Amino acid sequence: MICSMTGYATKMFHYNGENYKIEIKSLNHRFLDLKFRMPKEWASIETSARALFESKMKRGSVELWVERTNDSKKDSLDIKINIPQAEKAMELFRELQRKFKITDPISLKDLITFPDVIVKHTSPYLSEESITELREMFMDELSVALDDLVKMRAQEGEKTKRAMLMVLENFKNTHLRFLNLRVQMQKKAQEKVKKRIEQCFESFTTPDAQMRALMETRIAQEVSLTLDKMDIEEELNRFRGHVDQIEHLMSIGGLIGKKLDFMFQELNREVNTLGNKAQDLDISHDVIELKTWLEQLREQSLNLE
Repeated sequence: MICSMTGYATKMFHYNGENYKIEIKSLNHRFLDLKFRMPKEWASIETSARALFESKMKRGSVELWVERTNDSKKDSLDIKINIPQAEKAMELFRELQRKFKITDPISLKDLITFPDVIVKHTSPYLSEESITELREMFMDELSVALDDLVKMRAQEGEKTKRAMLMVLENFKNTHLRFLNLRVQMQKKAQEKVKKRIEQCFESFTTPDAQMRALMETRIAQEVSLTLDKMDIEEELNRFRGHVDQIEHLMSIGGLIGKKLDFMFQELNREVNTLGNKAQDLDISHDVIELKTWLEQLREQSLNLE
């Protein structure tokens, strides 16, 4: 199975008179980048949530939102007095009075402005027992939402795979065309070189048969080297090998995004070499098309996990 890194999922659940909405959005990224936006009171749940995400996906920029969806008219601000913090504040104030011989009395204003003495909750206060109970419920609901996200990513990955395989068919058809053009190119090159040799001997005639034979041998060697440099057989073999390897990677699935990116770099190198060596107008036109298709494949592969 090939998974895209693009997906979306949402889930609603109810706990202790409150309605909550889980929302997950996933986009492409080089690594797994998790960003959570949850109520402050849920900080202890984040570690478990991260572990669950990491067990179900390996790449992608993933954002998780958890928010209350209660009617704002019915919500009320929950204010609590943090007695232990207030007692600590009083001890500090008295110590300062003794140390600096301050006679001013400690006022209520001094006390309530001390950090965390008055605790405001936009959601109901949760005890340790409530947090444990909430964690179990939330993780169950989050797991369902994540399964929906993974399913969507798999569906998107399958669509991308089909689109990429269609483009790869163009590469295979072009490869067959190049094979035929190669034969024609070799024939044309041989005829062109042969004609130039004949013109050379007509312009610079020599009565010495031995010298002529030596010149023909030397010219034949140079012609052979030239034709070898122009031959694109090795490039065509590597070109088709890369295409087959890309199809193989897509058939076995899994985490292939980075592997495909590497293979496209190799394929692009062979396409460039073909264009440089062939020196043929038809092949040059096809090379431009190949580069366009290759860019399409690379853009599509960026979304694959």
